[in-house]
Amino acid sequence: MPAIVAEALVKTYGRVRALDGLDLDADEGTVLGLLGPNGAGKSTLIKSLAGGQPLLAGRRVEGHGLETGYFAQHQVEQLRGDESPLRHLLRQDPRSREQDLRNYLGGFDFRGEMADAPVEPFSGGEKSRLALALLVRKRPNLLLLDEPTNHLDLDMREALAEALADFDGAIVMVSHDRHLIGLVCDTFWRVADGHVDPFNGDLDEYALWL
Repeated sequence: MPAIVAEALVKTYGRVRALDGLDLDADEGTVLGLLGPNGAGKSTLIKSLAGGQPLLAGRRVEGHGLETGYFAQHQVEQLRGDESPLRHLLRQDPRSREQDLRNYLGGFDFRGEMADAPVEPFSGGEKSRLALALLVRKRPNLLLLDEPTNHLDLDMREALAEALADFDGAIVMVSHDRHLIGLVCDTFWRVADGHVDPFNGDLDEYALWL
């Protein structure tokens, strides 16, 4: 069963068509990497699939029981600077035991005093880790990821790659991290000149095309 279907999507910026008549199915288990030059519309496509972009034409159809997890930089910016990682989780998941939430945060390297510290002085990588922790805790069956490794150190990038490789749902991802996208994604689509088409080559062939 499709997790999400996009039919004849059209999205414009002024007179420029970022998406023009896009058709895309993301089935359960699909792990799709979006390739394309900067400014080609990859983030626009992710936002449209997440339902966060008004469309000029076309429609977005959700599969039965779809739970979407969408990660982009604005999720990081929406963190409350005066609240701790634990407080963020308690507000999102108030029925869970505090110790269970602390154990969960430990898996994202928020341990001890750091779990109780205000978020405001955290680094960009630490804030990204917290935003990803909050997203994963919701247990979505469709992940839409726009540059999820920005600001993450090498160890956390490897941990994210392992977690995504074990994820049972559908994934649509934009990333400049060739190691991550090559390790996780089994299907690639190329976004260019307002169109989105299957790309049958590997990442080396895409680099030559680019």
